[in-house]
Amino acid sequence: MTHTISQASGSANRPRLCRSDHQPNILEYIDTTLNDSFSSRLKLQSTTTTTNNTSIPNGYDQFGNTIVDQYLLYILCQKLNPNRIDNRTEHLYHSLHQLFISNSKISKSFFEYSPSLINRSNYQSLFNNYTSFIWNEFDVDILLELACFILKYRLRDIFTTVTNNKTNINSIRQKILGYFVEIIAIYYLFTNHHDFFINSRSKDMLFPYPSSTLTSQDYQKDKDTSIFSKFLRKLYDNGEISFDIRQIKLLLQSDAYQFLNKKLENKKIGFINFFDTILRYQRETSCRSLKSICRLYIKTHIKQFPDDIKHLSLYPSMNDQLLAYLTYENKYAFESYV
Repeated sequence: MTHTISQASGSANRPRLCRSDHQPNILEYIDTTLNDSFSSRLKLQSTTTTTNNTSIPNGYDQFGNTIVDQYLLYILCQKLNPNRIDNRTEHLYHSLHQLFISNSKISKSFFEYSPSLINRSNYQSLFNNYTSFIWNEFDVDILLELACFILKYRLRDIFTTVTNNKTNINSIRQKILGYFVEIIAIYYLFTNHHDFFINSRSKDMLFPYPSSTLTSQDYQKDKDTSIFSKFLRKLYDNGEISFDIRQIKLLLQSDAYQFLNKKLENKKIGFINFFDTILRYQRETSCRSLKSICRLYIKTHIKQFPDDIKHLSLYPSMNDQLLAYLTYENKYAFESYV
């Protein structure tokens, strides 16, 4: 079932971004800057998906963005590192967690082409402005840190794709694959074609970097290892993603990733080789411990992750260190839905 929520009735109750001096709405900002229909002319569509007799409402704007997609976009362009210690960053990541546990979903990667069936003819020009803005604003390190944050969750719970009002599991796997392939491709361009990456972006960012500092613990972690190495480790620890070079090649041919295709251009062979090197290295050096196998088994087999960890017979005897391990160091793990 699909219906349109009017701004008068729906927007007041929807957990959308607020426009204020401390938290400007990036979608409204893009609207006023580019004079294109973003938020001010936006009619949000709500698609209700029934899964296991439970209705899950998800709103989509004309770019295919859910409210979670909007929050992720805002955090990315505002360059808010989850390891920074300030109230604004804490509040936004806390809100993101609350959206996840209330069944809001990620529907697309940042640069994915997903035209609305209603306004398809106008989508291409809007999409070009939309992606150009993000490309000029985002920071690669923040992109990787945001990915590390997402990898703390069970991915099948927080990603969605709906076709004919039915959730397609295989399509969800493709969404997840595409999401992280895009991130790795951007890192590849940033490191292996740095001059191209820099020259393809505007020198002036509209949103400055926050002035708040990292905690000493996280600062030490970043000194010890690169953020990309941490990202690869989190990707492996998550255990839900299995990359295949053939799938990646097919994905790069997809119209959904046309923006990424244009950026890679004649660099695709180098990117595939880069990806293949990562996969080979992980196969040769990675060997799961019994502890990590048990963690992965628990995560993939309990009905609700992480809440059902509380129902395990060993839960009363678990210490904080073990609980942190089982929840992938997610400090929001057992927060309530309120």
